[in-house]
Amino acid sequence: MARKRINISRSKAAIAVVVTVGLVFGVRLVDLQVVNGPALAAQSQGKRAVPVQVPALRGSIVDANGQVLAVTDERYDVQLSPKNTKVRNGIFYRGNEATTAEEAFAEIAEVIGQKPEEVKKIVDDALAEDPDSDFAYVKRSVDLTTLNRLKQLGIPWLTFSSVFNRVYPNGAVAGNIIGFVGSDGAAQAGVELSQDECLTGESGVETYERSADGVQLPGSRVIEKPVRNGGQLQLTIDRDLQWELQQRTNEIRDKAQAEWVMQVLMNVKTGELVAVAEDYSVDPNNVAASEPSHRDSRAFLLPYEPGSTYKTVTMAALLDQGQITPETQNLTPWTWNPEPNVLFRDSFAHADTPWTATGILERSSNVGTAMLGSRLDRETRFNYMTSFGLGRSTQAGMPFEDAGLLYPAEQWDAQTSYNVMFGQGVSSTIVQTAAIYQTIANNGVYVPPTLIKNCTASDGEIITHDAGESHRVISEGAAQQLQNMLENVANADWPGKEISIDGYRLAGKTGTAEQSDGQGGLRSDFVHSFAGYFPADNPQYVLVTSVAFPKNGHGGVAAVGTWKQSAEAAIRHFKIEPSTGSFQDIPEEY
Repeated sequence: MARKRINISRSKAAIAVVVTVGLVFGVRLVDLQVVNGPALAAQSQGKRAVPVQVPALRGSIVDANGQVLAVTDERYDVQLSPKNTKVRNGIFYRGNEATTAEEAFAEIAEVIGQKPEEVKKIVDDALAEDPDSDFAYVKRSVDLTTLNRLKQLGIPWLTFSSVFNRVYPNGAVAGNIIGFVGSDGAAQAGVELSQDECLTGESGVETYERSADGVQLPGSRVIEKPVRNGGQLQLTIDRDLQWELQQRTNEIRDKAQAEWVMQVLMNVKTGELVAVAEDYSVDPNNVAASEPSHRDSRAFLLPYEPGSTYKTVTMAALLDQGQITPETQNLTPWTWNPEPNVLFRDSFAHADTPWTATGILERSSNVGTAMLGSRLDRETRFNYMTSFGLGRSTQAGMPFEDAGLLYPAEQWDAQTSYNVMFGQGVSSTIVQTAAIYQTIANNGVYVPPTLIKNCTASDGEIITHDAGESHRVISEGAAQQLQNMLENVANADWPGKEISIDGYRLAGKTGTAEQSDGQGGLRSDFVHSFAGYFPADNPQYVLVTSVAFPKNGHGGVAAVGTWKQSAEAAIRHFKIEPSTGSFQDIPEEY
């Protein structure tokens, strides 16, 4: 009987121990799964999950016809994990097939055009420096074909990442407008900089889980934040005409041995800049090869005194105010001393001449222009100048656009009050000059110049560019009178014989402008320009050509000849129909 009681006691003790141990494990299990489960799972996930940034693609830049001017070329860096090449003695499996690290080195080398020992050396060098090295480059910037071949090898410790190169397929064509990005991908100049918000996307984030030997676990990829690529920027520039005008610009700079040459072609009705050509513009693919002064757009940053091309502004104000007609008579001397300490003259000596207002414009008389312009007070003239866009920055779409120089009327001294009437004592960019002639050709309505058609975001939203508001500057009647006067100028002996294009009526004005020497005086050489539009009977395009300080030949002939070649290129390109009718011949003298 006693022995039986002892066995029962032992059984109860054993059961108690089992129950106690069970309770302990149960409590621990509840603690792990319920109380601390989420935290431990997150901690474990953090050790396994690998975050990967997915870089956004910078948007492309295209011309008015959709031709690519700038694009991002996606390439790929190939890298490996040196320490993981040694896991399991360097043996890994592809399906049921065992492969050694040495065999993998040979396969990689064959794809990338290296020797197996070169790939092995990458691993050995990395591990010699750090036995736990998890990263080393195998080859950088491979193409998509090479990437796909390497992926097909199925090597678990071989990884890849995208890299982006900005490519400008047309070289220097419109390089002054497009600009460029730095080696870090940051925008540096041109519309690359000013329209960076359109072109720059937003990187995404993905995660995947990996095993202890670094292999990505199938099906573990999770998109934490989707990538948003940059938008497409469309310019108003026509690539082919831009190339054509740049060729003419470079040629005349070399032939005339000029310091600089610029041309602007603008759509009369829309204000769109079709071409903005500057001599030897930067090639965004090789910025270092360009002169530092050529890495930005001088058409927007380099104001200069326009000279006689601005006599049209004075004539426009007089016509609009009803002070003159194209046949208004004015006996014009070659020098004039309208008040004490004020004296100026024409560029050539002549007797007192009975010119009409049109004759004064044809002969480009400073004296005649000032005599007529004096019929308006300085504040009225100043207001017309600002309405034509002088003294304020354009908003065409570049990062910096100079306003030029136009002092308020109350700050003009006596001499300046007269000089501004024929384009001295005032400066502007060539784009601002083009906008003046756009206004005249557009029957008196100023349309702000623009380089930007739109930005199409990655989600399809189209964002337009605000270049400013259009506004009327002079009446339609005044504009038509001035158009007739400018067509007479273009048909005069000079520059008519140099500029004529068979079948097309032209209108415009020459300019020969003195410039500051930077030491309080004036240079002895000049900036020569021709500003005009075509066809005169149905204005479609404004073209301004400026040739600065030529050392070979006559600068005026160089400017007019280049203008003609560029106008002919535009006529061919846009298939502009020939003119009809004939211009109204206005007497030069009375």
